[in-house]
Amino acid sequence: MSITDQAREPSGSDSETVEPDADLELPEDFRLARIPVRQLGHFPDNVREDYHLTQEFCASLKAQLQVPVTVIPIPADYQRGEGEEEHRWWVVKGNRRLEGAITIKLPKLLCLIDLTKAEDKASLLVDQVVENDDDFRIGLTPFEQSRALFMAHQLGATRTEIRKRTGRTREEVAQAIAAGKLSERTRRRAQAMEYAWTLDELALLEEFDGDQEALARIDSFISSWGHSGRHAIERVRRERQEAAAHDRALADLAAAGIPVTEDEPAGAVRLSRLATRMEGFDPEQHTDCPGRGAFFSSFRPEQPELYCSTPERHGYTPPPAITLPPPAKTEHDGPSRKVVVQGNRAWMAAATVRQEWLATLLARKSAPKPVARFITRMLNDMPAPVRDKLGSAALSTLYGKLGGPADLEAALATAAAGRLTMLQLLPIAVAWEYQMSQASAECKNTWREGRYSPCSTADAAAWLRFLVNELGPELGEKAYVPAPIEQALIDGVPYLGDTPATEPVTPGPDDDDPADSAVDQNPAADDAPAPEHGATTADIPEHDATSSEPADPGAADGTETVIADDGLQAA
Repeated sequence: MSITDQAREPSGSDSETVEPDADLELPEDFRLARIPVRQLGHFPDNVREDYHLTQEFCASLKAQLQVPVTVIPIPADYQRGEGEEEHRWWVVKGNRRLEGAITIKLPKLLCLIDLTKAEDKASLLVDQVVENDDDFRIGLTPFEQSRALFMAHQLGATRTEIRKRTGRTREEVAQAIAAGKLSERTRRRAQAMEYAWTLDELALLEEFDGDQEALARIDSFISSWGHSGRHAIERVRRERQEAAAHDRALADLAAAGIPVTEDEPAGAVRLSRLATRMEGFDPEQHTDCPGRGAFFSSFRPEQPELYCSTPERHGYTPPPAITLPPPAKTEHDGPSRKVVVQGNRAWMAAATVRQEWLATLLARKSAPKPVARFITRMLNDMPAPVRDKLGSAALSTLYGKLGGPADLEAALATAAAGRLTMLQLLPIAVAWEYQMSQASAECKNTWREGRYSPCSTADAAAWLRFLVNELGPELGEKAYVPAPIEQALIDGVPYLGDTPATEPVTPGPDDDDPADSAVDQNPAADDAPAPEHGATTADIPEHDATSSEPADPGAADGTETVIADDGLQAA
């Protein structure tokens, strides 16, 4: 019996025969069968050059139910080559699935035997185009995928079953189910945004499900300011956290009977400064003073600044004031206060998103090509962040957050070559990220050229260029998408703030929060109050030669500055 005759012969079954409906057509030239993979070969005229086999795709082939591949019988006169001795069928639709099955050594594949085109090679070539044309085959959107997997889970499919059938990881299945739970209104709101959402980003929207104000804010970050969905969500999350902390601080002040003013009153002195000026002064014992009060800096809305508007009651009297001439330089190109506030927040929010992505990257079992070259360059050049932190990287909490193994020896004993390379990158990544985001409060200045930070702007740009420009092309869809503030460093251009394109921001005078300026311009300074509220002349930071801002940003308009001989700015 020929192969064609075998294909036409119906297979026996122990199950009860179902009588077909009168309108149901059962073509004689098609059969469904499970065929051993060793009997399947690629169609010789298959034009696909790259099968794009991924770990997820191969894992999905292991499922019990498979999408059938289409096969035709190999002509009897075909001269088989080496390795083709057992081939009986050519796969004409589904060669990628066949290659994946061969790779993971599946025993059989579900096949649709097509006897209508066995001799029509021209038609088979046209079918390849039709079968794989993007205009004809449209994949499900992340919204549709999440709804399908969520409903499947609701109907009884376990997460393990979904994971095996789809080739997704446990985390990806959890994200899909979380995204599928989104309310119809939230899903429609997200779909209306001009953004290509991913499943993991949609899952994060669960936190803001039904919160139209938060969704509108996320939309603004995406559509007007160029943030990715993940960065936009983190920015809104941080804004909410700051607002909640601000409300708690206000409630605490109200409970303590401390009045809150919009700004620091003229002539007031912060309690922390009085404690350093007056022997025996205890800020904790200041509760009965009629001059007590608090205000909030725009730089730290969650942390109240306590002050005394009657410092003379405690024996502190500002000395006579002296007048200084205005600075020669009346204009400069430093960032405005608004840009600084936005930049500080954007930088720290971006660090959170970047480190979450790094944890996924560093968990890989194989290393992208640029990694080994980058490690070699870092160990030879030893840039400052690597030099300063590499030796103690494993002691940082960031080490565990980025996937550092609890038992390094055990991890090394079982790691293949590619995994070992990623373990070499791990402490280097920790060193960079620690110096850019955790080493001190000044990490927020990393994005600002000429401001002190444990990691310089140039060094931070080098790390970001590696992650984005070098790794990006290798990682494809899984590449890191930088926030606008990170992209500015990569491109070597000033960051001008989170401002919509319709409202361009031009650089302006740097009217930083005075307390913040003291730290910015003097790495050794603590988070001290403004010089004009209790600093001595020696406490006023000199102009930083590396900064584009003058030492007295408040005098940039050309007015004279009146300073007391101990540094107090007169009211």
